[in-house]
Amino acid sequence: MNANFFYLKKLLFFLLFFVQVCISAAQENRYAYTMQKMGSPFNLVLYAATKQLADSAADQSFRLIDSINLRCSDYDSSAELYKLQFATAGKPIKVSPILMELFCTARQAYTDSHGSFDITVGPLSRLWRSARTSLIFPTANAINEARKYVGFEKIEIDSNAQTITFLQPNMQLDMGGIAKGYAADKVLALLQSFGITNALVDAGGDMITAGTPIQKKGWRVGVNIPGQQEALWNRKLILTNKAVATSGDAFQYMLHEGKKYAHIIDARTGYGVTFQRNVTVVSPTATTADWLATACSILTLDQVKILAKKYKSEVLITTLQNGKIQKVSFGKFDSYLEQ
Repeated sequence: MNANFFYLKKLLFFLLFFVQVCISAAQENRYAYTMQKMGSPFNLVLYAATKQLADSAADQSFRLIDSINLRCSDYDSSAELYKLQFATAGKPIKVSPILMELFCTARQAYTDSHGSFDITVGPLSRLWRSARTSLIFPTANAINEARKYVGFEKIEIDSNAQTITFLQPNMQLDMGGIAKGYAADKVLALLQSFGITNALVDAGGDMITAGTPIQKKGWRVGVNIPGQQEALWNRKLILTNKAVATSGDAFQYMLHEGKKYAHIIDARTGYGVTFQRNVTVVSPTATTADWLATACSILTLDQVKILAKKYKSEVLITTLQNGKIQKVSFGKFDSYLEQ
């Protein structure tokens, strides 16, 4: 008799809990916010019980993005990263916790990617940016001169003292391949601190998701078709508690002496890669997906396979060959595509 009583009591408890969860979910509404941040549209989609809660969470999220950008922008002359280019070589420089975290992550990415992802690529980025604007291909001398100031091994990091030291003067850093993913991760963590469990954060294409939209299996995310900025594959990604980033464009290149040089620069050679890829990466974090998408645009397919496995990520690489799209995937990428 007592056993039956306790069983019924336990069953009633779970039924009440289930009903409470359903009521709570039903009471949540969808809210969407967009602001121009870090040079791109920054989109938030979240589910919250009240508009007041949603508005407050979004407002603080955009403030957080501004604070991150003030640390890692290479465009804003008031930003911490921008000012580092004027640092004295050989002198330790105290940096903010945000920059220190980014430096440590970027160092590991540099090592694991065989130098294909390198935030010291700044001098080359500026050189090729100017070349694309002027339509004048950079000379070998100009590329070699810029390469003198490139290479993560020219930076010493002391995480205990929170300092970095440049071993080479006039270094210019470019966090463009990691900062937006990092910001997306931090914003999601902030939203979760508000008790928001279902959300999508889109930092100009670098996205991370939590939970699912109400009564959906996951967040539907489109995958770009190579060479077509607006066109997407028919099958979307369905993501839950995953991040995704895409890099590359098969038609974004400079043509020189019959060879195509993509806008993605291999810091090891100083030149844009000469094969055009679209790379989509699904990872546990947006920071990882962000830099992996760049690295996988440069590395060999065998190296991509190893790197994807190490970071528990799935990778889709598409290329244009003789006018036809070719696809190769690593990990369980296809399992994320809608059926």
